[in-house]
Amino acid sequence: MYKTLLNLEKDFFKHDKITDREWLDAVLHDEFKEIGKSGIIFSKKDTIDDLTKLKADRNIVIYDFEFKELKEGCWLVHFITKENNDELFYRTSVWVKENDLKMIFHQASKLKAEQGKQQ
Repeated sequence: MYKTLLNLEKDFFKHDKITDREWLDAVLHDEFKEIGKSGIIFSKKDTIDDLTKLKADRNIVIYDFEFKELKEGCWLVHFITKENNDELFYRTSVWVKENDLKMIFHQASKLKAEQGKQQ
């Protein structure tokens, strides 16, 4: 499950995935909510609308990826990302299994100190 969840999270940084409305609709739960690094709460529609406007891959590196199965078919994922400008963010996602894996929640919070190892 480690590799599956890690690859799904990495897909959110790939232009060919994040501009594919069908893929986003399939992988984001209908009740999806995101608290972005801006502090704004986004719905599934908001997130799809914003991601599909991007023009290139998002140059983001994942560090310290970990997950825990909370109950059968529900995983809590944590990781750190480093972006182009060297900003670090602690990201949390919740994935649920409903036929396929779907992300139901995501949050990104800015970190002040560098941490972690690349995944």
